[in-house]
Order: sequence, then structure tokens, then C-alpha cells
Amino acid sequence: IFVLNRNIIHIWHTTFKCHVEKYRLFRSWLSTEEKARAEKLAAPYQLRFIISRGLLRDLLAYYCEQSPKQLHLTYTSSGKPLLISRTTKQQIEFNLSHSKNMIVFAFTTNTPIGIDIEHKMPRKYLDQIAYRFFSAYDYQQLQLLHGEEKLSAFFNIWVRNEASLKAFGHRLQTHPFSQYQSLIDDQLIAKKQIKSAHCQVSTLSIYPDFAGAIAIKGKNKLIITKEYIEKMSLH
Repeated sequence: IFVLNRNIIHIWHTTFKCHVEKYRLFRSWLSTEEKARAEKLAAPYQLRFIISRGLLRDLLAYYCEQSPKQLHLTYTSSGKPLLISRTTKQQIEFNLSHSKNMIVFAFTTNTPIGIDIEHKMPRKYLDQIAYRFFSAYDYQQLQLLHGEEKLSAFFNIWVRNEASLKAFGHRLQTHPFSQYQSLIDDQLIAKKQIKSAHCQVSTLSIYPDFAGAIAIKGKNKLIITKEYIEKMSLH
């Protein structure tokens, strides 16, 4: 039994291709709103959306001891899914991320959490992306590196930033201390906001050639990682 409590983060990982045959089952679990959202996506993205939400519902059902279909999920303005539950004693916090064929989920209680993975593949405009979305310090450090070392560093910074943003329920935007940003007033405002928000970020190494990170608001927790192989819930 994989028991969840306030001092632990559970990370589940799997691949999309392992669950294609469950597509119809997973789709039957989705809400009307989720199905409508899936229908707006192109075929490959629709498949991934339905599988990822099906896996999410199965794992949440396992923790809540409910049917995956009965779970009530809502979404923030940034697209982060949230569980509305009156049956669990603790608020289950979770997040998910996928890249290429890999997908990961993070679960804990009573603490907002964010997770991100990215396949480390060459980017044509790597420096331009870093210039706008990384802090000035991170950008400058990146310029000291070359080749595979630079590529790896870029993605490690990227996933740490993304995980932190997702923990706070924010969307990616120009970093307040990037080389791209020059307005001092905006920097001072952002600095005050950053100081008031305490977030712990840890690097994850689950798959070769993938960068990963997990962020939580508050103190560090024990991280336990497990591969998702079969349907978890009993429903």
C-alpha cells in the first residue's frame, strides 16, 4: 500500500504507449467538460490528454478510495487541475507533466506542488529563450557553457522554473529578472513577491535524456518514486 501523508511526496511515472489500449476506459471516466476540451485538440494531443487524465483519475481514486468516474476535478485559470473532495480528511495536492512519451505525477497533502519533465533535445533558439525566460544570473552562467553541458544546464534550469511556477499555479512568462526585462519598478515588485513566497525545488532523475524537477511551497519532504504499471483503483 502506497500511503500518502503530509511528510511525503509520491511520484509516479510511466509511458503513454503502455496505456493506449485503455483509451476507451479512460475516456469514459472523464467529465463532460474534459471530453469537450479533448475534442478541441488535434488527434495526437487528444490521445495524450485523455490518457494523462485517465491515469490521474485512477491514481486519485486510489488515494481517495473512490471511483475514478465520480471524482470532481476543476481547473485553475492557468490550467492546473484541482480535486474537489469532501470525503478525504486531508487536501490532496498534485501535479503532472509529460514530454515525448513520458509522463510523471506528483502527490502530497496540504502543500501546493509542481512537477516538470522535459526531453533534453537540441533547441535552435536556446540562447534567445534563456535570454527572455531565465534570470539574468542564470542566463549569464549559461553563456559560460558549451555543447552537451550547456544543453543539460538549460533544461535543468527550465524544469526548475516550470515546477516552481506550477506549484504556485502561475503561467510561464518573462522572468522578472531576465536580461529581457529592464523596468526597475517591475523588478522591485517581483523581488518583494519572491521574498514572500517560500518554495523548495529538487532535481529529479527518472529517465535518461530527460530533465526533471519538483517544487513545493514550504519545507522539504521525503520523495518516494514508483512506476505506474497497472490500473490502481478497484473500480
